[in-house]
Amino acid sequence: MSLNEILPQKTILIFDLDGTIVDLKVDWDKLKGILNERFSKIYEDSCGFESISACLSYVVSKNDKEELLNFIDIIREFELKKIEEIKVISETVYFINNLDEFGVPKNVKLAILSLNTRDVIKKSLKKANILNKFEILVGREDVRRWKPEPEGLIKIQRYFNANPQEMIYFGDLKKDVITGQNAGISAFLIDEIIDLVRQKKS
Repeated sequence: MSLNEILPQKTILIFDLDGTIVDLKVDWDKLKGILNERFSKIYEDSCGFESISACLSYVVSKNDKEELLNFIDIIREFELKKIEEIKVISETVYFINNLDEFGVPKNVKLAILSLNTRDVIKKSLKKANILNKFEILVGREDVRRWKPEPEGLIKIQRYFNANPQEMIYFGDLKKDVITGQNAGISAFLIDEIIDLVRQKKS
């Protein structure tokens, strides 16, 4: 089924943040270096840095709750440094502001699942003037198993007491689509929404 056919069946729309609603101006490689240095100092081991989430998962496996919070604080501060420089992805924001034009049911609920911290999510949505559109925000600090693990989507599903068939997740990476698949819900790349909006406006 095409996205046009699927949207009228969905009452819970979930979005990633960075690369989906906004483009954050974060030097991720520099952040990885900072976290790796701290990790090596504490655990006398290298994180290897397949991803920030993989590194945090290692901290979780050590049951080091205090240090996990320290890592998340470092990530939050780093993400917030250039928050004023974010670029809003106008097509996604148009879609969110005009859901009825795309056949989305009137009783739809919106949520965010992002690897960014909650403060960054809130400030980004506020900058895009759509913070009030979202009922629940699930950020980096709200789960302990990160994408592509389905924990965040399951958390949202439980919040709404919803069936997976009612839900759809949009992100900018293949990992986001895999996250949706792992949770048993429909998932699409945000490019498909952007294309729909451009067609509507042309």
